[in-house]
Amino acid sequence: MKLTNLLRITTNTINIGLMDSSAQSKDNSVRKGYCWTRTAERQTSRLRYKYLKAVMRQDVGYFDVNVSSTSDVIISVTNDSLIIQDVISEKVPNFLRNASLFVSSYVAAFALLWRLAVVGSPFVVFLIIPGLMYGRMLMGLSRKLTLEYNKAAGIAEQAISSIRTVYAFVEEHRTLSKFSAALDGSVKLGLRQGLAKGIALGSNGVIFAVWAFCTWYGTKLVLNHTAKGGTIYMVGAALVMGGLALGSSLPNIKYFSEAASAGEKMMELINRVPDIDSEKMDGLTLDNISGEVDFKHVSFAYPSRPDSIIFRDFSLQVPAGKTVALVGGSGSGKSTAVALLQRFYNPLGGEILLDGVSIDKLQLKWLRSQMGLVSQEPALFATTIKENVLFGKEDATMDEVIEAAKASNAHNFISQLPRGYDTQRHTVDILWYIFDTHEATSALDSESERVVQEALDKAALGRTTIVIAHRLSTIRNADSIAVIQNGQVMEIGSHDELIQHKEGMYTSLVRLQQMEKSKNDHKSLSHPSTSNSPMSYNVDSRHSISSRTLSLGSRSSSVKSVHDLANELDTKPKGDEILPVREDCWL
Repeated sequence: MKLTNLLRITTNTINIGLMDSSAQSKDNSVRKGYCWTRTAERQTSRLRYKYLKAVMRQDVGYFDVNVSSTSDVIISVTNDSLIIQDVISEKVPNFLRNASLFVSSYVAAFALLWRLAVVGSPFVVFLIIPGLMYGRMLMGLSRKLTLEYNKAAGIAEQAISSIRTVYAFVEEHRTLSKFSAALDGSVKLGLRQGLAKGIALGSNGVIFAVWAFCTWYGTKLVLNHTAKGGTIYMVGAALVMGGLALGSSLPNIKYFSEAASAGEKMMELINRVPDIDSEKMDGLTLDNISGEVDFKHVSFAYPSRPDSIIFRDFSLQVPAGKTVALVGGSGSGKSTAVALLQRFYNPLGGEILLDGVSIDKLQLKWLRSQMGLVSQEPALFATTIKENVLFGKEDATMDEVIEAAKASNAHNFISQLPRGYDTQRHTVDILWYIFDTHEATSALDSESERVVQEALDKAALGRTTIVIAHRLSTIRNADSIAVIQNGQVMEIGSHDELIQHKEGMYTSLVRLQQMEKSKNDHKSLSHPSTSNSPMSYNVDSRHSISSRTLSLGSRSSSVKSVHDLANELDTKPKGDEILPVREDCWL
């Protein structure tokens, strides 16, 4: 009876201990999951923030050379950071648990019977060596796989972002073929990765050889009365459990390699200090600026095309408060001049002065804050009209937002929208604050052009304005017009001055535009649009859009002299119509 009671008490004690261990194990698992997940979220959130901050810190030249598609950045912000997060939250704790189990098992084996442990432990080398080889191989394969996936993602991103063009040219099949070809490389690398993983995991079979050896050698120790059977079993079990734990850690090497590859790419950009650093705050700021801009003997080539020289000894002076128009053929350097003024790039030679101070000595953020840009197709953000207008001046009041909209003749249109300034943007063109102007009216119809041009002229009063336009109407009243060719200013003067030179480049451009316009008018009269035609074009002969390559737009409806054209442009439009922005594109 006493033996039975003792057995019952012992059994109950053991069961209670097991239940307590189970509860503690559950509690520890919850704590482990929470703590590791929390630290993974915090680490990756900081990593994403630092990476995006580093991306926005880089100069434009870096993107021209190193970033072939926006998908590269998006993949790093999303996919790469998720890989790192998964490794920190799950793979690292599992690896540490298995590693601690391996170490503790072998320590216990040596403590129980060191003779058997010493003989059996060398077999662990057959587990470690394949694991190390597997990890080293996976590191290289992971980098190559990342490049292949990025290449395929870039093709998909370009196709989706230009889906209308793909549809228009019936390029769906070709796009899919290119995407499939890009994936073929990743498939081959994946097969190599799977083979390496299979070899590494197959090495776990060595564990059972260890168990067989421990049983055979342990039998000899028992026969020699130097060990007990139970001890032999525990030592063998400890060695096998330790080996299995080490084998379970091997698959994590794959994820460590992928995370290391992703982190290496992100940290490379985070640690990169650009040549034009917007975060440097040690530059000069001018208390009062008049706006005089002076390009002095500037030479420049884009980083992506260093052999193609854009500017050769380019010199241009823009007086304070004046409007200077840049004209010339495509690739002549009109847009480049504005990009250099905003310090998107550094010139290879010469310097650019603002009020007599070289712009590379000025604080970059301060310099750019003194400028505004109106382009042909302004970039808009997926938010409200109000937030888009506030972009660049977040501390502006609602009254200032309304005044800006009124200045651009957009207030009446915005007021008619269902939610006014809180209307969400889908696809729309908005006029923004002006300092530099880059083909702001070339994508508009005649009435829209008139309204926008009035807003531009009003906003340009008292400001230094650089205009790059294809329409002659937008530069007719400029204080100076600079004709650029082969990276140099070939002619400069007012419209009336330049038009006097019968054989001048400006006059030739105007005459060429006039001839092109007359040809288009003749075609529109010879082939009028009808409702029965399969494809109709309603051509406004008086306000046709000019060719980008010729820079100047003719607004005459028949063949006229250059002087007649100039006189025609003196006519001022009347009325106070609303800017006809596409209402159906607002949500």
